[in-house]
Amino acid sequence: MTTVALHTLGCRLNHSETEVLARSFRQCGYTVVTANGAADVLVVNTCTVTEHSDSKSRQTIRSLHRKHPDAEIAVIGCYAQMAPEQIAALAGVRVVVGSEEKLRLPDLLEQARQHNDPLVLAPTPRRRTFYAPIAPLFPETSSAPADTEALVHSGLHTRAALKIQDGCDFMCSFCIIPFARGRSRHRDFGNLLEEARMLAEEGVREVVLTGVNVGTYEESGRTIVEVVDALAKQSGLARVRISSIEPTTVPPALFERMADATHPLVPFLHLPLQSGAEAILQQMKRRYSVRDYAAEVEHACRAVPDLCVGTDVMVGFPGETPEDFEETRALLADLPVSYFHVFPFSVRKNTPAERMDTQLPPEVKQERGATLRSLSQRKQRMFQERFLGRTRTVLCEAPKADGRMGGFTDNYLRVELNGGFPELHNQLVPVQLSHIRGAVLVGQAAT
Repeated sequence: MTTVALHTLGCRLNHSETEVLARSFRQCGYTVVTANGAADVLVVNTCTVTEHSDSKSRQTIRSLHRKHPDAEIAVIGCYAQMAPEQIAALAGVRVVVGSEEKLRLPDLLEQARQHNDPLVLAPTPRRRTFYAPIAPLFPETSSAPADTEALVHSGLHTRAALKIQDGCDFMCSFCIIPFARGRSRHRDFGNLLEEARMLAEEGVREVVLTGVNVGTYEESGRTIVEVVDALAKQSGLARVRISSIEPTTVPPALFERMADATHPLVPFLHLPLQSGAEAILQQMKRRYSVRDYAAEVEHACRAVPDLCVGTDVMVGFPGETPEDFEETRALLADLPVSYFHVFPFSVRKNTPAERMDTQLPPEVKQERGATLRSLSQRKQRMFQERFLGRTRTVLCEAPKADGRMGGFTDNYLRVELNGGFPELHNQLVPVQLSHIRGAVLVGQAAT
């Protein structure tokens, strides 16, 4: 039986698409093995969000070919969309597939074998509605795959990503994603509900709605509100989480659902900021002001008890002065934001930001990034301390190899249990939170 190993670089959306591909490969009769093992087929799902991402993709491909010179290498995803010919020239690469067709990879590999030629396929995505392939975790016609244990320990049986949207129309001046993934496209409503039903039947308790710009979802008059309400009716699903959503695209009705203890939409909001300086936001071509962003965060926290708000922030955008950076730091310090991901600006070819003057040196980006990461750690600690002595419900993941066990609360607090209780795997468990150890809360299961 042909074996396949999948390697994923980049964002959560890439990882969710790799999960779908793994299911499709199994349905086609492949055995999916762990990424660090040998395989007949090696798939690299690439990222191109920064120059470093491109470099890491090339390094991964070259390293895999050196270790497994006889394997077929298939390169897919965003970097494959942007530089297909460059990737096809790398040793060992058999198939290059961009954003539009990558979920058809098992069929395309077979097509390449039949013609005995390399296949390079990177058409520009043009559809406004798409369907995603739906395949069971373990096809009934085959035994459990070799990497079952790894899948269980990854939490796949506990939570799964559900892709509802792809591409983006917003065209921020620094961003390559509209070119790599195309314009905004929305998944067929019935198709996404069918996958949610299958996931629930396989034991998944939490689905995470993913996409490039999920707040813009609109299909046959339905919005993201109708998506979460339909998922709320799916038997077996205990939680619905939105991975990340752009400011100005959050319907107020989502806050009502988050605040409703009977609705599975959890009190979690990841709302990218990018900069807290008005001049920089304008240069980035973001669609909100600093005041707009602050008002949205404050409104959300008033409307939703115990809400966790996370954000993304970029440092070192062209022309960012020390005063601009201080405005960003001060805003993040003042707002009720629980954590933030910090990214240095990276020049992307053919974006407006590439042509801007006053590019900042790497050491400035590093210093500013370190400052914000330190602030993020303090903010996260403050958020954790709010819940000491309280009881929160934790969705327990499979025990780790060393016996430790834990999971996440609805508002995205990482919790570790005092003592291992394997029977609690995939269960919603009330946990009395007692102290903080490292970066996680520790508590006792109140069972």
